[in-house]
Amino acid sequence: MIKKIKPYLKVKKIDVLIYYMTPDFVTAFPSLDYQIDKQGIDANKTKYSITIDSICIHKSFLFKKLNILKLIDRKGPTIGDCVTIPEYKGKSIYPFVINHIAKEVLKEDNEVFIIVNSDNVSSIRGIEKAGFKLHTRIKAKRFLLFYYNVNRKA
Repeated sequence: MIKKIKPYLKVKKIDVLIYYMTPDFVTAFPSLDYQIDKQGIDANKTKYSITIDSICIHKSFLFKKLNILKLIDRKGPTIGDCVTIPEYKGKSIYPFVINHIAKEVLKEDNEVFIIVNSDNVSSIRGIEKAGFKLHTRIKAKRFLLFYYNVNRKA
């Protein structure tokens, strides 16, 4: 039991970029020949995925609410935990999916966010290709749900 809990009791360093999109700068993204499936996971989380021959080649999640956005005095839907399998990287699938999610979300909301680790260069490139704009970089420490030593840069 303690082994399962122990990872959550560690202080984690956070260094993330928060990007956003509003209806004012939704960009058209070229359509790709992939079917995006949408599945509600729970009240806060929705999964978007592309499956080919029973293999999930990409998945992204939309969260209705994330605590980290409080650090920038915002709240709203946030895209995260995105993964494309190696064989399909470099085919614009990631920006295609997150652009699709953003357009869907912005029909009802004024903003949508996406969070990425600051050292994830390929994801940052895909986020910007999809039309998102950089809002803030956050460096902080997190213990459980609490953030401290927060440094924000616009």
